[in-house]
Amino acid sequence: MNKQIVLLLMSFMMGISYAQVKVKINDDIEGERFTLKRDWGNLSYEVFGKGDPLLILHGNGGSVKSRYQIIPSLLEDYQIIAVDSRCHGESSCPEGALDYFEMADDVIALMNTLGHNKYSLWGHSDGGILGLIIGYKQTNKIDRMLISGGNTKLSGLEPELVAIMENYEQIPDPKLRKQIALMVNQKEIPMDSIRKINVPVMLVVGDRDAVLMEHTMEIFKALPMSNLCVIPASSHFIDPKHIVKRIKEFRRPFTAPSTVKIATEMAKSMLKHN
Repeated sequence: MNKQIVLLLMSFMMGISYAQVKVKINDDIEGERFTLKRDWGNLSYEVFGKGDPLLILHGNGGSVKSRYQIIPSLLEDYQIIAVDSRCHGESSCPEGALDYFEMADDVIALMNTLGHNKYSLWGHSDGGILGLIIGYKQTNKIDRMLISGGNTKLSGLEPELVAIMENYEQIPDPKLRKQIALMVNQKEIPMDSIRKINVPVMLVVGDRDAVLMEHTMEIFKALPMSNLCVIPASSHFIDPKHIVKRIKEFRRPFTAPSTVKIATEMAKSMLKHN
């Protein structure tokens, strides 16, 4: 049995649906939509281009389509694998409450099914939360990550926004109500788990983000290999050009310069000359 047939059978057994749907961005960029069967329903994802795999995880209420604006700028460097979280986009919406940890497991199942050795990852907002969970659960499968507007607990968000979201039961649309409830009822990600993410992480936040700056700093200090990028005059909805720029820098070696170390070496040098 040749290798292609073996791979085909393995993929079938692991739940991939081959009912592919052709998709287009701007009438000139073609991709395909696939379905991964899960015990709660179907997880939809789209693949564009070739190259090293980059997972894209959208924010609350978003979808793969909400990332169409940015995908073309990334295809020169990556194969894009953009995922619709459960109850978002083309994915099924199961009964019961949504849970970030279960949603992260959906992405991990997809990663294992596709079988790439390593993935780069960009997750924004809810996608950033999923990225942090995936980061400590599957460190060996992650090359590096960009986490924008992510948090680990409800108290890490602006209190005024939380107060608005807590009225989610008054939202008429059941799907949107479930999505907002996800944020309000999120389970905390322990900082001890964040400390296990031993891959390079670029942490991006707007200076007027939904995430409190002190909480972003808490995550930054917990991550063993992280750089922090604060976008000036920016809300939670960061201009895509900043995201593209940082993702294109992924291939650079990770650096963590220390002003204290530099100053210490300078002091030693000066003292030797006295």
